[in-house]
Amino acid sequence: MHQPTERIESAVAPGSLFLSAVAGAALAAGGFAIGVGATGVAGESTSFWYLSRASGFVAYLLLWGSVMWGLLLSTGTGRAWARPPQLLGAHEYLSSLSVGFACFHSLVLLGDRYVAFSLGAIIVPFAGQHQPLLVACGQVALWLSLLLIGSFQVRRRLGGQLWRRLHYASFVAFWLAFVHGVLVGSETAMVWATALYLGTAGTVLFLTMHRVLSTPRLQTMMAGS
Repeated sequence: MHQPTERIESAVAPGSLFLSAVAGAALAAGGFAIGVGATGVAGESTSFWYLSRASGFVAYLLLWGSVMWGLLLSTGTGRAWARPPQLLGAHEYLSSLSVGFACFHSLVLLGDRYVAFSLGAIIVPFAGQHQPLLVACGQVALWLSLLLIGSFQVRRRLGGQLWRRLHYASFVAFWLAFVHGVLVGSETAMVWATALYLGTAGTVLFLTMHRVLSTPRLQTMMAGS
């Protein structure tokens, strides 16, 4: 039996509207930064640099939260206190929000006059002159995250098995973002930043190992050895 149209729209529309709002805000910030950078109104202000650093930390934490929710869903750890649809919804929500802040983190640098990033250097990996390899880690992480968000929209066409395999890329995105943040960020040496990076990386490693060791195939191999 088909669900009423109203129920389908109510289930899909909030996420679509939210993603549109996030994308619109990121593009608006980028457009504002382009205008300010091109006109030189901000002069030598460091505000854009600090905005980029702050939004970068927010984007990283949201990406970590998305990966954690995905691991809680795939390992079954979180099913004791949340249903799978709720876990999946939170996973998608955090992923979308992370991409929005990551876009802001990147595009707002167009207004910075000190480093003077071009649009190409921001969106194309290895295109810039400022630490191209480490900056590319963040760029590739963002592009992978965008790919994964798009996969939510075509999940039924991809099929569950292919979709889950595609989502292994979320681990690649997280660790690339981790390397980008640790090695590019000027706050890494501070105690709070060190604790943040160690805490997020440690929890992802722990749940990843739990997921690997709890797979039925590995448990069967271990029982038979």
